[in-house]
Amino acid sequence: MIEELASGLSGRTVVVGVGQLGHGDDGVGILVARMLAESGIVQVIESGNAPELDTWRIREMAPDNVLFIDAVDFSGSPGDIALLHSTELSASGLDTHRAPLKLTMEYLESELGCKCRLLAIQPFCVRYGAPMSEDVKRSAINIFNMLSQCILACKC
Repeated sequence: MIEELASGLSGRTVVVGVGQLGHGDDGVGILVARMLAESGIVQVIESGNAPELDTWRIREMAPDNVLFIDAVDFSGSPGDIALLHSTELSASGLDTHRAPLKLTMEYLESELGCKCRLLAIQPFCVRYGAPMSEDVKRSAINIFNMLSQCILACKC
């Protein structure tokens, strides 16, 4: 996984943490984004649950790559990690409050000419008020370590 991730992060990379703290494992993307920002990596956005509202911030950073991090149910075991392309995501679920991440990724790819990927973490529970599971916390730390190593090596 680290080789595939590193090869996809050459050039200027923006990391976008997606999710909601306070909803169990759904906050994992925000947790990783915070850890990266606190370590001094500046191309990081804590996007919450509406990353489409941060496309202007992403545009200002002029990225070659955008890596979204979010809790996604892909039928794995809690804490499992998958690196997905926009073509592998579903466009269903559009409503008046949140666009599917696939549409945001495709928009950025089209408008900015960048590559977008989703680092998906399999959640255990995303219920409001639930704590983050230990498996997902461990994955967050592993992802932070991988990304720190890749970003520093690439000088992204």
